[in-house]
Parts: sequence; structure tokens; C-alpha cells
Amino acid sequence: MKQKMRNTRNKPKAAKITFSLRDTWDIMVIVVLLSSVVYFSYYVRNNQTAVSVWPQIQFVKVNGKLTATNRIDFKKIIRKRIAGGFFRVPMDQLEQELAELPWVYRANVERFWPNTLTVTIYEQNPIARWGDVGLMNAYGEVFFPESTDAYASLPLLFGEQLRAKDLARVFENSMQQLKPLNLQLRGLFEDRRQSKHLVFSNGLVLTIGDGDVSEKITRFITAYEQYLSPYLAEVKKIDLRYTNGLAVEWKNPHLANNLELERNL
Repeated sequence: MKQKMRNTRNKPKAAKITFSLRDTWDIMVIVVLLSSVVYFSYYVRNNQTAVSVWPQIQFVKVNGKLTATNRIDFKKIIRKRIAGGFFRVPMDQLEQELAELPWVYRANVERFWPNTLTVTIYEQNPIARWGDVGLMNAYGEVFFPESTDAYASLPLLFGEQLRAKDLARVFENSMQQLKPLNLQLRGLFEDRRQSKHLVFSNGLVLTIGDGDVSEKITRFITAYEQYLSPYLAEVKKIDLRYTNGLAVEWKNPHLANNLELERNL
């Protein structure tokens, strides 16, 4: 009997789809990531301002003292400059603006991750008054606070502001030179011609001029020790603008004649 020839070709078998535990985990991770991206995009779109200033400065630490007036202006400057967030604080500009406050000589600003700003304040240290409304610090720099009433006991200097350091040096050297006489200087003035005038605590004025200040003070010291000492309280002004001498202006004009007569006896 003839057997029917069967098609011996192998029929394709149905593919079996299987998922391992690892495949399932990978899919879950992808879903979470896509969800995070979608959420973040939505958050950024609706909270652009908050994202742009992240992270924000939440703490400002201040080292050093601030006057009441400086404290108000200090807060205004800080609030303005930290508004852009931790990474956008303009450090150099902030230090410069703080140093422009009347009683601040220098400011140093540092950031500490993630939300802190530290400001170190170096105060002005006044050593003299400058005219009617200014003060001079220990570095010979002039600044102008709202009031100088509390510093009325400081020496008074005045002249062209660009020459403030030079005048401070002249004043200090003159004080040291006059120290052995126990005469206290209270001020130094320089006019437009750079002619200098020293003022003592008793009101006596030494007109120095624009020459060698040290040499002219030496000349005054010699005159003081030889004959002016007993009468100094009666002297109004001493002019040292001469080459080898000086001129004395007396409070009482008649005293000059009497002293001259006594010296001629």
C-alpha cells in the first residue's frame, strides 16, 4: 500500500514572549524616569522664578559692628544682591557697595553651601576731623558720616582732599617735633597755595607756608626756648614764612613795644 507522502517540512512554531524579573525592573525604571522628566518640565514651566534662584540664601551672618544707620542700608543692599540665588550673588559688587556705607572701611563676603552668606565688616577708625563734616581714618582717607559731633575732641585737619594723607603725615611729624615743649597741636589747615597753618590748643597759630615744615618748626622751638616761652599766652600768631626769622603778632599790640623796651634795657 502506498503511503501518502506527508509534508515533512517543519511548520514555524509560535514565538513565546517571556519577561524576566530584570526586564520588568528596567521597564519600571524607564517609566519612573519619564514621569520625573514630565513632572520636572511641568514644575519648571510653572515655577520658573523659583528654579532660577535655586538654592536661595537663607542665612546671612555678620562679623563686625554696624551703626544704626549702616544697619538699615546694609539690609537693603544684602536683600537686593541675594535675590538671584546662591550662585548669582555678585560678590565683588556686593563688597564694593557695602564699603561705600559711611562707617564701613572694607567688607569681605563669602558663600557657604548651600544657603549661607557671611559678611565681615571692617569699621572706619577716625583719628581726626576733616573740616566741618568729615572724618579721617587711620589710613589717611576721608569719609563723611551723617554727624561728627561725637568726635569734637579729635584734631581738625583741612585742605584739598587729595592731599589728605600728606597733611596727616605733616601733622603727625609736627606733633612729635613739638612734644618736648608740652605744646598740644589741635589742627592743621592748608590753603589753595599749599601754605600750611598749625593751630595749638591755646589758639596760637603758626603760619608755616609751603616750605620745609620741620625746619620752620625748629626755628620756632629756638625762639620759644630763648624768649617766647614766658609770653606765649599773649601771642596770637607767629609767621615763619621768612628765610631766617619769624614775625610775632601779639594779642595786645602794646605788649610788643613793652617787650622790645625790656630787651633793649
